[in-house]
Order: sequence, then structure tokens, then C-alpha cells
Amino acid sequence: MPIRNQIHGKKGTALITVIIILMFLGSLGAALISMVYSRLSAVTLEIDRLQAQYLAEAGLAQGLYEITTGLDVFGGGRGNIPLTVLGPGIYKVDHDTKSKSLVSIGVVRDIRREIVVKYE
Repeated sequence: MPIRNQIHGKKGTALITVIIILMFLGSLGAALISMVYSRLSAVTLEIDRLQAQYLAEAGLAQGLYEITTGLDVFGGGRGNIPLTVLGPGIYKVDHDTKSKSLVSIGVVRDIRREIVVKYE
């Protein structure tokens, strides 16, 4: 009889233990989801930065090509390239003959990268 009384006296203990374990696992899962989302946002931002940089470099290469060959591929004047869509973003190049410089801008979503090259 004493064993039976001990078992009946602890009915709610198992339920409380299970609830505590489930709450712990739930909070652990929520923390994991938060960390994954944060990391995903950081990686996406870095990809956008790199793509904007590469677009600016592509525009710069096109502008330098036009200047060195004397060809005006886009019709805006040698080294001037209008907004051009490439992949997920756009690029544009402005050639300033007075200051002898090229300004190439690459944009992906809200990320903007600019490269300025001066020549003589």
C-alpha cells in the first residue's frame, strides 16, 4: 500500500515536467530560427554588395573599352554608358573629359557601389 500512495500523490509532477521540457525545447527552437534568419539576412546583404561592386566594375570595363578603342557602342559619347540592366541590377558610367575621369555606378536593390578612375 505505501507504494500505491506514493504513485497517486505524484500524478501532476510528470505533466509539469513535460510542460517545462516542451517550453525549453520551444524556446531553443525559436532561438535557432532567429539565428538562421539573421545569418540569412547577412549573407543576402553581402551578396548584394558583391553584385553591385561587380556591376560597377563591368561598367568601368565597358567605359575603358570605349575610350581606348574610340568606339561609341551605346551612342552617349565615348565612355558614357546609360543605365544598363545586367543580372539583378543596373550599372551606369559617366565620362568627364574635363577632369579626365570615369565614374561607374553599380546598383543592386538598395546597395550602391561607385568606382572613380582618373586617367591622363
